[in-house]
Amino acid sequence: MKRIVYIAIFAAALCSLLLLKTGSMPKIDPVEAAEPGYVRIDYMPDPNVTITIDGRWTVDNEWTNNGEITWIENKVLFRSVWSFVSMSEVYDTWLVEFFTDNTNDTGDYWQMCIDGDQSGGSAPQAGDYRIDIIGHTTLKVYQGTGTGWSEVTPPASIQWANSISASPMNSTPHWILELRFNKPDLGAGPYWNFRLAVYDESTGELLSWPPTPRDVPDRYGFQDFRMEVVPEGLNIGATVLLSSFSVIVGSYTLRKRLERS
Repeated sequence: MKRIVYIAIFAAALCSLLLLKTGSMPKIDPVEAAEPGYVRIDYMPDPNVTITIDGRWTVDNEWTNNGEITWIENKVLFRSVWSFVSMSEVYDTWLVEFFTDNTNDTGDYWQMCIDGDQSGGSAPQAGDYRIDIIGHTTLKVYQGTGTGWSEVTPPASIQWANSISASPMNSTPHWILELRFNKPDLGAGPYWNFRLAVYDESTGELLSWPPTPRDVPDRYGFQDFRMEVVPEGLNIGATVLLSSFSVIVGSYTLRKRLERS
């Protein structure tokens, strides 16, 4: 019964937030100015686990039931959860794992472009923001100008940490990022569009979701949301896929060794 009451109050609060922002009730799963086929869901955090922003899996189950797994090829995995504190504090927390990078280069970067009001456009608008974490040491935030980006003071709500570490998803040490920000500080409502990118200077490889231009909000992906923890078993397929990939690679390597012997 308490859960039902909580959800009802929560829904009312979200609707109130949308009324204040748009003057109308929310549409169901709107997909505005987003790259076709790139839709994912932001779930609520596991109430039994505390996420610590330290750039690693602090405990083995820290992210197990936190967020839907999304892949960029088979090289990058990311998840996110959102949490409601007040009308002006709605936090989004992210885990990004870059499995194929374990070098520390000054030109490496993590990047998130945010079209919080889903206004789209062929160039960044005033309601668009960009988070850059450069060389694993430096945070920079930019705001759209209508033609490009202008650097602004990072909101105090942004927390981040990254490290080269192993994880339950991959025992080989690799770069891991944890990022948290207050959505209203970056113009994001319950529904919003974004583009996530990672860059490895040592190989020159840039990977992004969606695989679209940084400066074209019309082609960002769509972030939906649910007022529930990620359903049990939803991520099993992604985990099995990763395990199967590792087994296939291992079997292929073993077969080659046997052929040479």
